[in-house]
Amino acid sequence: MTGIDWFGIISGTLGGVALLMYGIRIMGDGLEAAAGTAIRRILAALTRNAWLGCLVGAVVTGIVQSSSAVTVMTVGFVNAQLMTFRQALGVIYGANIGTTVTGQIMAFQITRAALPAIAVGFALSYFAKRRVVRNLGQGILGFGLLFLGLLLLKESVESLKESELAVQLFTSFSHNLILAVVAGAIVTMAIQSSSASLGIAMALAAHNLITLEAAIALMLGDNIGTCITAQIASLGTQPTARRTAWAHTIHNVVGVVLALILLKWFTPVVLSLSPPAEGIDVGSSAYQAALQRQVANSHTLFNVLDALLFLIFNRWFAELLERWIPDRRRRAVEAVHIDRRLLETPVAAAGATLQELGRMARACRTLVRDCTEVLLQPARADFDDLRAEDEAIDHLQESITKYLIALVEEDIPEHISRQVPAMLHVTNDLERIGDHCKNLIELAEQRLREDLVWSDAADADVLDMAAMVDEMLELSISAFSGGDREIPARILELEDRVDRATEQGRVAHMQRARNGECLMLSGVIFLDTLMNYEKIGDHVRNIAHALRDGLMEAGATLRTTEPDDVPDAGGDARFPPGRGMPSSSGGLSRPDSQPRLPLDRNQLDRPEAEGGPPSHGDGGV
Repeated sequence: MTGIDWFGIISGTLGGVALLMYGIRIMGDGLEAAAGTAIRRILAALTRNAWLGCLVGAVVTGIVQSSSAVTVMTVGFVNAQLMTFRQALGVIYGANIGTTVTGQIMAFQITRAALPAIAVGFALSYFAKRRVVRNLGQGILGFGLLFLGLLLLKESVESLKESELAVQLFTSFSHNLILAVVAGAIVTMAIQSSSASLGIAMALAAHNLITLEAAIALMLGDNIGTCITAQIASLGTQPTARRTAWAHTIHNVVGVVLALILLKWFTPVVLSLSPPAEGIDVGSSAYQAALQRQVANSHTLFNVLDALLFLIFNRWFAELLERWIPDRRRRAVEAVHIDRRLLETPVAAAGATLQELGRMARACRTLVRDCTEVLLQPARADFDDLRAEDEAIDHLQESITKYLIALVEEDIPEHISRQVPAMLHVTNDLERIGDHCKNLIELAEQRLREDLVWSDAADADVLDMAAMVDEMLELSISAFSGGDREIPARILELEDRVDRATEQGRVAHMQRARNGECLMLSGVIFLDTLMNYEKIGDHVRNIAHALRDGLMEAGATLRTTEPDDVPDAGGDARFPPGRGMPSSSGGLSRPDSQPRLPLDRNQLDRPEAEGGPPSHGDGGV
């Protein structure tokens, strides 16, 4: 042991691994950049089902040479709602298959091409004028560095055969496959590259330091270790993105457990698909090539079989994860009434759209009420839930708009085509109500952050505005459900009152400001709040105009079923849990035990109601 050059072995091993990792990284970066935005477009568009998503994930990962990059990209797409969770599952399975391409490339005995590839890649990267060529050159450079690192690693590993300690350590892997799996997982977590870890396993097997079974166990550990990247990427994301990361982890862990249980049958299948090593001189180039190919093939076969298994049970796997990590905030809500199959019956399709507009109006009313509550009591707010409600309204607007566009492309009667523009305007107005609610949420957050106090008089002004807007929305919902024809006129009358109340609130605030009863910032937020309620009223007024100008009469003939067949009042699971739908009593209906805020200033228990002077907090409005 005294004759062993430990410095050379350690530096060669670390340097080889570093070059291998760096080569894989810049090769993937270069190829991904050369592919441009096509990779992202393919991932986002060509994943309609899990099987197609698996194919796309495999191809894309084979191009960019990084399953971690594709997995992290997929988690990001799910978080941004560019891809559904179930679509992402197929991509995850395919990414594991695509990453085996790197192992197959490393199994080729073409290390002599490393230096020429580095030279060509460097020349293209630094001297080419076209960006695509430079990116391609970076990929070739990474390819060369990968093989140079693999060459250094193999030479260093070969020297370990002279160390009894190293031989005993690697022999323990051959006798304890669980230990080998753990070692593979730890190494991959540490160096953040399953392909580099696979290269180490291939080098050890090629020099006969570990058995094929131990190399397979190390490879299985690599598949577990690579899950850490997606888990880190999912921190702080939405539940659907966390589900995607856990799907990747469970998929790999379950596959590894099954492979270990079935290893005595799995290994012969690998040998039957690989060049044999028997009869070849141990240590020869042909022997090393055969062992490397066997390890690479075990990697590919494992991931293909694992993907097929989970694709078969994908629906149940998805349902399990959705129950385990529920999307409590429900970032998107699906349309209930509209159905593309109704497009062949335009009357039914238009009637279903009116029902969906009524449902969207109910969602807007809920959000306005919730925003009023958090404006007055921001310390109790769940701002993420409120934003999810707004995003649900946005999603409904998008669904209804696409449905109406599809409807006008059909051969529809004249009386229906006349109503489509009005329906589009109504859905846009409802979506804009959600946008103004988003402004109210931001104002509530600022109140909480700056600890800004409002007076009872300011609270009463806000409640007055909110009560009138709430009544306008209630009337519009009634109109969509088949209410009387006087509803539009009553909405327009209320909108006039909202305008007057806005002006009165401004005047009252200016008087309080002149008397030194409020801080400047509190006053600015209060005035912005009144303005947003006024804008909400304006959009409900637009809806009233559409109802008055014929949409309401059309609804009487187009409506196919009553909208009450879909439970609301807090019972519709498609809306964010924890937020009650508007109650018939006019109060805020909430499922929890928090006190409800009335939308009637006469119900407020204020000192001035008893004849005393108005109470103003420090810095109130």
